[in-house]
Amino acid sequence: MGGVLAGLVSFANPSMIVIGGGLAHLGHILLAEIRSVVYRRSLPLATGNLPVVLSELGPRAGVTGAAVLASDVAFEQAS
Repeated sequence: MGGVLAGLVSFANPSMIVIGGGLAHLGHILLAEIRSVVYRRSLPLATGNLPVVLSELGPRAGVTGAAVLASDVAFEQAS
């Protein structure tokens, strides 16, 4: 996971990485390793101030995101 995120960070230069969904179950143990790999393998300019954090929604992040997307689509079609 860290290797994939490192490639994305080097390519897209995001302002933050949020780990959620099923990966959030593993909590801070996995987060420390992901951070380490991302910071080691990404371009230094892309990771200078890059926070890698756990989602506040934890394992419910995917379901919550899907519900918000469905709601947005439903209300967009209604108007």
